[in-house]
Amino acid sequence: MHDLPPPPPPGPVDVRPPRAGELTNGWRIVTACTWIAVIVALAAVWNTSVQLGLSTWWLGARAEPRPLILRLLPFVAPTIMVLATFNNVRWVAWWGMAAAAVTATVGLGDLRRVWELAVVELVIAGLAFLVAAASLTGTFRTVATEPTS
Repeated sequence: MHDLPPPPPPGPVDVRPPRAGELTNGWRIVTACTWIAVIVALAAVWNTSVQLGLSTWWLGARAEPRPLILRLLPFVAPTIMVLATFNNVRWVAWWGMAAAAVTATVGLGDLRRVWELAVVELVIAGLAFLVAAASLTGTFRTVATEPTS
């Protein structure tokens, strides 16, 4: 008779269960892609502003540009969101809605200067907000246990 094959090796030991507030893997991918797209879209607004000669409040006029720190300010919240998503930070969906609101303030600041670009900035922020709100459906929650009698 043949001996049975050996049992399979044990699975990874360091796998921890998901914590409440973390996103599922699918929603983490969607969230990371969304915030990377926000960064790319804001860079497109920057390029459009330069190409058309329209001065946003955060870029300034071509002849008198704003300081670099101010020009990069709209990219701070989206970059933080990308890093938070990659690091599986808890409650990233809620942080995403807050980051979208911060990004919307960039567009609000441009409404009187260049309303066309402001609308684009507000649409970018609005879509990021919608994805962040939708990602709440992929957030792990605590499991309510029934009391044992």
